[in-house]
Amino acid sequence: MMDFLSDVFEFDVDCVSDSVQRGPLFLKLFELGTDNINIQGNNNNAVVFSFKVKSELELKEIISKYNFFLYRKSNSHNIAEKIELLQTETKKVLTISDIDQRLWRFEFEPRADL
Repeated sequence: MMDFLSDVFEFDVDCVSDSVQRGPLFLKLFELGTDNINIQGNNNNAVVFSFKVKSELELKEIISKYNFFLYRKSNSHNIAEKIELLQTETKKVLTISDIDQRLWRFEFEPRADL
C-alpha cells in the first residue's frame, strides 16, 4: 500500500513511522489487531477508498501513473492488481484493485451547470 501511495499518488513515504504525506495531507497507517478485525463481518477485502476527481484529465493521469507503476513492478513481482474504467451516461468511474485486493475508486461526474 505504501508503494502504491508513493508511486501512483506521489505521496512522500516514511517507512519508519508508517506515514505518508503530500502537501498538507498527512496520513498515518496502522494495522488493526486481530481482535479488531472482522467487526460487523468486514474483512480486508471490503476496504474501498473512494475519491471524486475534478476532471477527466485527472482520471487519465491516474491511469498513466498506475500503468507506469505496473511497468516498474512487472519484472520483480507477480502482478495481482487490476484496473477498470466504466462510463455511464452521467459519470466515469475508475476502479483499481491493488495487490491486497483493496479497491481504489475514482469518480468523475461532469457538472451540467459549468
